[in-house]
Amino acid sequence: MATDPAIETIDEFRGEYELELENWLHRRFRRFCGTLFAIELISLALWVLVLAGVDETAESFDGGGPGSALGPTIVVTTIATLSTVVLGWFSFRTAPRLREHDEIVKAASVMIVFLGTLDLVAMVVLDSSSGLGGLVGLYFLHFVSSLFLPWRPADSIRPMIPLLSIWLFVTIVRSADSNSIALAMEILLSPVGLLPGLAVCGLRMWHWRRRFRSAAVARGFGMLRREVKQARRIHESLFPEPIAGEGFRFEFDFEPMQDLGGDFVHASRTPDGRVRVVLIDVTGHGLSAAMTVTRMSGELERLVAEHPDIGPAAVLVALNRYTNLVLSQHSIFATAIAAELDPSDGTLRTANAGHPPGFLRRSDGRVETIEEHGLLLGAVSSDEFECVEHRDRLEPDDVLVLYTDGVTEVRDRNGTLFGVRRLLDALHRRPAPRSWARFVTSLVDAHRIGPPEDDVLVATLSRTGEDASSTASDSSREATA
Repeated sequence: MATDPAIETIDEFRGEYELELENWLHRRFRRFCGTLFAIELISLALWVLVLAGVDETAESFDGGGPGSALGPTIVVTTIATLSTVVLGWFSFRTAPRLREHDEIVKAASVMIVFLGTLDLVAMVVLDSSSGLGGLVGLYFLHFVSSLFLPWRPADSIRPMIPLLSIWLFVTIVRSADSNSIALAMEILLSPVGLLPGLAVCGLRMWHWRRRFRSAAVARGFGMLRREVKQARRIHESLFPEPIAGEGFRFEFDFEPMQDLGGDFVHASRTPDGRVRVVLIDVTGHGLSAAMTVTRMSGELERLVAEHPDIGPAAVLVALNRYTNLVLSQHSIFATAIAAELDPSDGTLRTANAGHPPGFLRRSDGRVETIEEHGLLLGAVSSDEFECVEHRDRLEPDDVLVLYTDGVTEVRDRNGTLFGVRRLLDALHRRPAPRSWARFVTSLVDAHRIGPPEDDVLVATLSRTGEDASSTASDSSREATA
């Protein structure tokens, strides 16, 4: 059976929901008491004037006395006085001190029972020929209280149970000689008059739940957006700046599927000037993947700090041990590719752990694939994990292109993958673009139809024939555009 989304939201924000409903009930109860007190006070004043007029009229006739009109007027005036006292007490003494929901409901029920009982007393004292007059009064009291008080239908019934019981007792006693069938029908149908008030309570609570749900979702979404923006700033601070130095240039372009992503690139330099790049793709997307990236980034920073000369294969072996021990128990794994370039002679070392292969784009337009693969990080223990290094050489203007599977798995309108073939065709382009990373991601954006289905990260490490530090700022702007 489907669950009402409004109920699910209330369950999630139960404390806030109860507090707002409690405050609302408190405000309306005070207003209810004050309104009835004002009405009853005016009514009392009018009945006092009527009583005075009836008394003077009776004394102006011979043989006068209280007369037939004076008695009922006194009764009604007395009932109005008692009602005014009760309402004044609840308005100025009881209502201001109440705060909790159950206390307010209990106080409202007691007040309604007092008022209803006084109406029934008036019915008995005035010797009404039918109990329907008192019953109509109870219906009216229930309906008015339901209009004022935002309480549940079950709460609105609480004061009616003793009042209907009193009415039933009085009706049976006074109708001992009446038609038993008519009396039974009157008793059986007596609760029907409560339906309008119950309908008002049910409709109000239904509307309140949906209004609360909309407001809670809006507040929650706004809070979530602010937290995600803050998390994104922290997440982006983990990424390195594009680096350009004598004989090399490193740059990347990252487009997360959501505000946060599970793709990550790390770049650092060894004490003797080599450039180290590690590209990681964590399983999953969004906030959970970004949290994993934060943990792996910290582990990478620790490795580099403790072992400044650590090579690509050793980096992946250490990351596998960390992932297997810490993350795999939560079904979190990752693929990674690590590379290290010595700008002085162009020596390139790479190692792969279940990641898409890297490509070497030569200065003459040829593209070579670095095919070596290993197991993804965390799948096996350190004793079973093997990682082989691949050695190559970069000549001036050669580029190593690394990427995550979000590049090749993006689909167009017909569901066709961008694929490795299109990526290879793009890398054959001549002349070479100023930024290979930005060039590839722009092709991916052009191929994709609809929202992203995965993070996209492209990183390049190139060997230059001149001091590239002068172009660092330009590369940085292009890579982060």
